[in-house]
Amino acid sequence: MIKKICFMHQASIGDMLMVTPVYRALKECFPACRQVVVTNHIGYELMLGNPHIDTLLSYEKGDAVLPVIKNIWRADVSVIFDYHYRNALYSFLALIPKRIGYGKDFINVKLHDEPLEMFEPLKYLAAVKQLGIHTEDLTLTRPVATEQEKIHVEKILSKIKSPAQKLILIVPFSLDSIKDWEPPKYRELISRLKNSGYAVAILGGKAESLRAEQEFPDAVNLAGKLTLRESAEITARADLHISGCTSMLHICSSTPTPALAIYGPSMPDQWAPKKNCTVISHHLPCSPCHNIPGKPLCKNNICIKNISVDEVWFAAKKILEVRHGN
Repeated sequence: MIKKICFMHQASIGDMLMVTPVYRALKECFPACRQVVVTNHIGYELMLGNPHIDTLLSYEKGDAVLPVIKNIWRADVSVIFDYHYRNALYSFLALIPKRIGYGKDFINVKLHDEPLEMFEPLKYLAAVKQLGIHTEDLTLTRPVATEQEKIHVEKILSKIKSPAQKLILIVPFSLDSIKDWEPPKYRELISRLKNSGYAVAILGGKAESLRAEQEFPDAVNLAGKLTLRESAEITARADLHISGCTSMLHICSSTPTPALAIYGPSMPDQWAPKKNCTVISHHLPCSPCHNIPGKPLCKNNICIKNISVDEVWFAAKKILEVRHGN
């Protein structure tokens, strides 16, 4: 019987969200098990308030190690969902007898791996099946906004749209620009949406705020103005989310809001949400090439450049018509 388990995960926003089905499945299979999650400050913001996590710790390189060791001390199992060597080392120092990991050769960790093209949440679940943790529910757990954050979102919504207006959220920038649809095409799409009476806002991080303002002057710029939990809250209240392969796409998949995802060099089978998401991808012979071992990136990026504004526009209209019964 597993009485205490720790998860070590300090990756990107999307990766950390896609682990949440594991946390939920653990509580369903072992309700009395204490679940400790060690993550970075971004993961801490995402997971704060998650009902399936008993202890949530924020740890960055250079922080004191003792509090981490103390909280995971002699857990029954440690599951390491990233490539950080120190996570495996801390699990070893905490005298955790069973340690499971992904990727590189960790210190005394049983390595686990799955096919590259497998849907990412299924990979995480596959790693813990040996512990008796299983689920058919791949729904991501939505970040929990505080009451103050909900009030902030309400104020923003009252400023950017009328009560009767439908809201479209666009996330034009990812962590790797090679995955991004071209800004001129987004501008044309924004123009069509606004001419059809929709309110359009741009989501993104602080680093993208100035660029969003310069590239998309006709849309409301919310980049850098919301916490991750507020981003999840406003997404849940929107009528449609449009983006490429971004972390915000995974936040959207944790809400009831439909998504329209534009995929080029990255792998939809591995990363795109399986429910409530329409994927536009040309599936060229040379794609995917992003983060594929031994496969060079395309120099002209035709897989995403060939996706037209008309394709995205008509797909967006169809989703909105179905959603609102038009």
